[in-house]
Formats: sequence, C-alpha cells, structure tokens
Amino acid sequence: MKKIIKPLFSLIAIVLIFSQSGCLKSELEELKNSNLKVMFTVDYTYRFLYNDTVQKGTPKQEILIGRVCEVILKKQTVAIKENGMDGFSTTVSYDANSVLKAGPTGSVTKTMLYTEFQKLIQADQLNKLWVYVTVSDVATVIPMDNSPALGSPGDFSKDRVYRVKASDGSTKDYLIRTVKGF
Repeated sequence: MKKIIKPLFSLIAIVLIFSQSGCLKSELEELKNSNLKVMFTVDYTYRFLYNDTVQKGTPKQEILIGRVCEVILKKQTVAIKENGMDGFSTTVSYDANSVLKAGPTGSVTKTMLYTEFQKLIQADQLNKLWVYVTVSDVATVIPMDNSPALGSPGDFSKDRVYRVKASDGSTKDYLIRTVKGF
C-alpha cells in the first residue's frame, strides 16, 4: 500500500502545481467567439538561394549550398475601397539595404547578393513575392479567386482577394493591389 500511495501523492502534487500556475495573465479578453475580421498590414519579401564559401582558403573551408537571401521590400501602402471592398494598394521598391545576408560571413558579399537580386527581380517582377498580412487575433485568412497562399511565393502582378474569417464565422473580403515601384 505504501508503494502505491507515494507515487500517487507525487502525481497529485505535480498536477496541482501545474494547474495553479499559468502563462497568461488573468482577466484577459476571451476571443474565442470574436467577430473581429480586420486586415491591418501587408508586407512583402523576395527570397532566393545562393551558395557561399566560409573560411575560404583555410583547412576549415566549407561550401554552404542553398543559403537563403531574403529581401525585405520597401512599401508605400494606401488604404483603398473598390467595389465596396476594403483593401490596400502597395507600391513596392527596394535598395541595397533591403537585402539581408544570413549566417556567418563567407566569400559572398551583400553587394554581390544585391546585384544577383536585381537580375532576378527584373526577370520575376511581381511573380515570386512572399506576402504576409496582419489580421485580428483568432482570425484566419483564406485566398479567394485563385489568389496565391500567403507566406509562400506567389504572383502578385494583378489584384488579389483574401477573405478574413473571424472566429465566430463572419467574414470580410480584402483587396490586395501590388504596384511595381522599381
């Protein structure tokens, strides 16, 4: 009987400890039945892969294949309303500071990446952009009318429509217009 009580007591103590502590502050607004379905912002990036050599010319030389270069596009966004639909018209552009170089410094410089990016973006235009939006808490975003999924490369050379769905099931459609500023 002693052998059963001690582990049982320990288990009950652990359950009580974890049930009494929480990560969230008390008295926060409950959002599970929220009707909020607002799109606040639209952000754009462009990504491409490159190879780099770290510690070139040393015994520890290493070739890194498939490194990701991310370019955070500059944006000028204006709220629009078209055909009764709210949305955003965003002019995207870039400069040398838009290029982010990842990881340890190798033989590839930021200037080299910027030059490569300029070639790629001139060919791709608005066809391989990664787009992210900020929406209300607990809301979800659904691409409409063959719009590309957000958070992956897509063609934004024409207007796109996204439906923001609140947790209570209500929805609102938003227009995203991307204008080439380069």
